[in-house]
Amino acid sequence: MHKICFIVNPFSGTRTGTHSLVRLIENSVKSAGREYAVVYIQGPGDGARLSREAVAQGFDLVVAAGGDGTVNAVGQGLVHTPATLAIIPAGSGNGFARTLGIPLNQQAALRQLLSPRIMQSDAGRINGRYFFNMAGIGLDAAIGKSFEQYGSRGLLTYFLAGTKTFFTYKPALISMHYDGGRLSCSPLVVSIANGPQYGSGAIIAPRARVDDGILDVCILEKLPAWRTAANVYRLFNGTIDRMKGYSSFQTSALTIERPEPGLIHVDGEPCMEQARLEIKVLPKALQVAAGENAAA
Repeated sequence: MHKICFIVNPFSGTRTGTHSLVRLIENSVKSAGREYAVVYIQGPGDGARLSREAVAQGFDLVVAAGGDGTVNAVGQGLVHTPATLAIIPAGSGNGFARTLGIPLNQQAALRQLLSPRIMQSDAGRINGRYFFNMAGIGLDAAIGKSFEQYGSRGLLTYFLAGTKTFFTYKPALISMHYDGGRLSCSPLVVSIANGPQYGSGAIIAPRARVDDGILDVCILEKLPAWRTAANVYRLFNGTIDRMKGYSSFQTSALTIERPEPGLIHVDGEPCMEQARLEIKVLPKALQVAAGENAAA
């Protein structure tokens, strides 16, 4: 990888450390003798635009420096291109980076991407929106919207947003049609997983692999608050599939029909979508720079 474009989101995570990160990038890449550029996300749409421009300019490694939302934005412009996506984790959860075995230490992540292990990752598409790690409807989309409205980021903020939203969220009746089956339910959460975890070690889809050509659809029923709280630990030790009220199936395509348009999330970023959701996997749609411990 001789020509590297770093796309930096100065608003990711705690919104601190951008200057030190850029200095770290410059020192590391200059000493390695690589041609590089550093560009900045300033607003909505910039990540995809900048990554498309990087591909057009012949950059063969495009680096998203930010959280899962930044990775999603940058990845939009790299699907089905010869360029490789790399990540410097700088977000609150860093779910896709963790899935790819990328060190959370930024200096270590930089060293790794200068000698990358390249793999082909699947992507998902939900009504025309790409996702690379996780999409979903229900409580996690509502939490994402609530999280956006806080002035600060981080795990504590996410916990506060999640607790508040849990007690006010009302599940709707939905129907799902997938490879070989159909299901009607009123779930608390429906996660469509390419990778196994949301971020921060919270594993919702223990069987998911980013290069297996299928999506894991994970369903959580509405449970009493005490039972939910008593099982939170299962998210962090990979045993959520043993929890009462959890079910999952694997599929390459899925249709979800809801009573009305509403929130979804793509890689943690909430957005409004139509009542009908058409979801499919795109096998090996994205080249990524991964570590030895990638979930593949």
